[in-house]
Amino acid sequence: MNARVPRPAASRLLTLSSEEMTVTLLPDKGADIYEMIDRASGVDVLLKAPWGVREPGPWLRAATSMQRWMEAYPGGWQVLLPNGGDECVENGTSWGYHGEAALLAWEVLEHSPCHAVLETSLFSVPLRVRREIELSGSTFTLHELVTNDSDEDLEVMWSHHPAFGAPFLEEGCLLATGFRAVVADDLSPGTLLAADSRHAWPVVRTIDGTELDLRVIPGPDRPRALLAYLTDPDEPFFAITNPHRGLGVSFRWSGEVFDKAWLWQEVHCGEGWPWFKRAYALAVEPATTVPGHGMSHARATRQPGVTFAARQCREIVIETSLFHDTRLVQGMNPDGSPRFT
Repeated sequence: MNARVPRPAASRLLTLSSEEMTVTLLPDKGADIYEMIDRASGVDVLLKAPWGVREPGPWLRAATSMQRWMEAYPGGWQVLLPNGGDECVENGTSWGYHGEAALLAWEVLEHSPCHAVLETSLFSVPLRVRREIELSGSTFTLHELVTNDSDEDLEVMWSHHPAFGAPFLEEGCLLATGFRAVVADDLSPGTLLAADSRHAWPVVRTIDGTELDLRVIPGPDRPRALLAYLTDPDEPFFAITNPHRGLGVSFRWSGEVFDKAWLWQEVHCGEGWPWFKRAYALAVEPATTVPGHGMSHARATRQPGVTFAARQCREIVIETSLFHDTRLVQGMNPDGSPRFT
């Protein structure tokens, strides 16, 4: 599927490149990280949506904010702000599905072969987002600063949405994480786990009572749907290893802001719109807030968002690396390299 999805026009791309890695962003569509390519193999580790890259908004066919967000979704890696999941009403206005940050055009303030700075301002909340990105060797570092430009306190959801797909993702890939617990979604757990059930990572008990190791990724011919949340971090990281290709990707970040992660898996399972059983995807999404059904639902279930005091700036750093190995990652070394068994 991925090989047949057309790339966007070159004029719409911002590219960073080192000898080991090429990273492509879409500045006029959320500053999405659209490609993350290992140059030795030519493999892009990120998911590509089956409908390709749509022209920038407005998306006139969309009747709802979820349809608008999905039509604009090219795959890859987005920032979700100020909302995650279902549309809701906050502070007298609608916060759309997954928020507006990934639908906006971002201004490119600086750009060199291995460095870029981008910025945008939201409309639904007085938040300004500045993103500084750096590529060094096989490591991509994203430094994101979010500033409350008002004199009122704000409570929002903030998360990152990196999704991985074929040809990198295939049967036998190994998922590692530094979180200790798995909590199934309370509304739509999918085909694997009972709603709101709690499990110790990595072995969970499925709806039919069998045990399943979530570290092992199924092949595309084994339908599965899962939405759950990773909590109780020893070390906020995840890594995916493809033993067949000897290629892996790791993410690590500070747990002070993102102390949870959403776990989404779609293996040719979702009937009807939007996937029509076309998705083969795995996403691990650093997040401030669960569950993923909008800020109003999170508050109703006594799960707080992240609060920005008047004029407060919060920042996160996510460090992403590509590596060549066949083993399951056990953790991250101080220099950002993966630690193996």
